[in-house]
Amino acid sequence: MDVFLLIGLLFLFIFIRIPIGFALVGAPLFYLYVTGVIPVQAVFHRMTAGADSFVLLSIPFFILAGNLMNRGGITNKIFKFANDLVGTVPGGLAHANVVASIIFAGMTGSAVADAGGLGAIEMKAMREQGFSRKFSAAVTAASSTIGPIVPPSVPMVVYGVMAEVSVGALFIAGFIPGLLMGLMTMVLIFIISVKRKYPRSERFDMKELWSSFRAAFFPMLTPVIIIGGILSGVFTPTEAASIAVLYALVLSLFVYRDLKFKELIPILVDSLKTTATVTIIIAAATSFSYLIALQGVPTALASWMTSMDVPIWVFLLFFNIIFLVIGTFMEALAVLAIVVPALVPTMAALGLDPLHIGVVLVLNLMIGLITPPMGMTLFITSKVGGVKLEVLYKEILIFIVPLIFVLLITTYAPGLIMWAPRLFGL
Repeated sequence: MDVFLLIGLLFLFIFIRIPIGFALVGAPLFYLYVTGVIPVQAVFHRMTAGADSFVLLSIPFFILAGNLMNRGGITNKIFKFANDLVGTVPGGLAHANVVASIIFAGMTGSAVADAGGLGAIEMKAMREQGFSRKFSAAVTAASSTIGPIVPPSVPMVVYGVMAEVSVGALFIAGFIPGLLMGLMTMVLIFIISVKRKYPRSERFDMKELWSSFRAAFFPMLTPVIIIGGILSGVFTPTEAASIAVLYALVLSLFVYRDLKFKELIPILVDSLKTTATVTIIIAAATSFSYLIALQGVPTALASWMTSMDVPIWVFLLFFNIIFLVIGTFMEALAVLAIVVPALVPTMAALGLDPLHIGVVLVLNLMIGLITPPMGMTLFITSKVGGVKLEVLYKEILIFIVPLIFVLLITTYAPGLIMWAPRLFGL
């Protein structure tokens, strides 16, 4: 019964709107104060241990790289290239929104960075060309979910640390699912744009495309440098993040010169705030998951699931439903830090590959970010795009359909995920 008290306290704190990081600390502290199972100081010990990871150092660097590119005008160049590339398709700017998100995903690994940074530029351009506010916001929210699937990915880093899975392999494994998400979203955009008669560019201009390609060429090299360096063994995923920051600084300050030295301090402060939030969540969730493990929940869960007399496809279906719901109400990083330590032995007992499950799990949680009523990305796009939440809730539902389709494909066709890592011997 003790474990139900712990979980109940967490949901109580979340329900009364205590920030998730503090709720994850408060629940274990109150639980230990009441039960006295172990000293209260254990919470802080586990928090320190949870944040003490070399791989986690990549997170603040990826966050900083994304902020530098947002403030340095690089996102504008990426969006212009994307529009010149696909702008003549019905719903041109909406397709450019998705393409730009795929490219930008290779620099930040964060759905929030995509929606809040690149998304502001995309929604403004779409509204000015005649797209409705609700459609612009919905497309931006849906396309931002691609960010943490296409490498690099902050959630993948957290999963890799918790599950002891190669972060490089997780990065590579996300490529095909991420591209599929973009393709399926663009198919839906095409159908809606034809039906609603949304605008597109008058003609395809090869000179304009070449010009915008040259302008966006160096930013688009970022994912190539990151993944190429990791695969070649030149640097680790953590070191790759610092290379991304250095590259973003050089481009913003010296190549394009859209960023001034005096602007670096505000960028660093914003990045520190985001990093602090993420670190508190991860550290606090580590102490919470430790108490869950102390109660024997992972072992009991593994025994219960392996004793279930159901086909593996049924189990995977329930897995997706559960984490889609959880991802709607909880911060993705907190879910990963809490759940993964209990999930790994269960997956091993069922013969499921942790690399495959990791990508599927992150995809579930990213869809949760745009699922009403609590999807975090919906709040961001609603604010940035000037759209009422209730209006955005209705518009976003149709965009969840192609993402669920990709989720099912990746769940039941693991070869799509495993093929690329195996190709590189990961």
